[in-house]
Amino acid sequence: MAENSIDYSQIKLQENIPLTEEERNTIAVQKQDFFKHVPGVLLLVIILMVLMACYLLKDEFHDFKYYHYLLFLGIALMLYAFFYGIMHLVYFYSVKNWEKDIQNGKNKLTSIIISRHKTENDEYIITFSGRNRKEKIRLPVSKDDYLGYNVGTKVVVVYLKYSKTVISLDHTH
Repeated sequence: MAENSIDYSQIKLQENIPLTEEERNTIAVQKQDFFKHVPGVLLLVIILMVLMACYLLKDEFHDFKYYHYLLFLGIALMLYAFFYGIMHLVYFYSVKNWEKDIQNGKNKLTSIIISRHKTENDEYIITFSGRNRKEKIRLPVSKDDYLGYNVGTKVVVVYLKYSKTVISLDHTH
């Protein structure tokens, strides 16, 4: 659909709608589940990296002294701590966005889908028209929603502004 044919007077955005108790509980569950598997996955990745390094250094082990093994172990622990720290930063960023969403509530947008695309990581993105020509709202959606809505479809999307989470996506009547 050509961007010129969009009637911007039809596009409505309601902001700061309070969250229901169920939506607050969903955010609380996301907070709890965020770090559920991180330590185990990081440990597995570090072990795999150590095994690959051992394989590449297999001919050099006869020259190793005890401090080489301690250095090897120290490097593995530093890598684990570094990646665990990165995950904590991501977690703090997500928590900050969830808290803003709880404070500010959700948004309800009546709009038109102006584009959709799939990323290399199998993330499905739909772009909705904003209230003027320059405003565009890009949100990740589920695969079913991505396949169910085409460009030019008029929809009502309820979403969390800061964490970019779509709560519901429906056709307008």
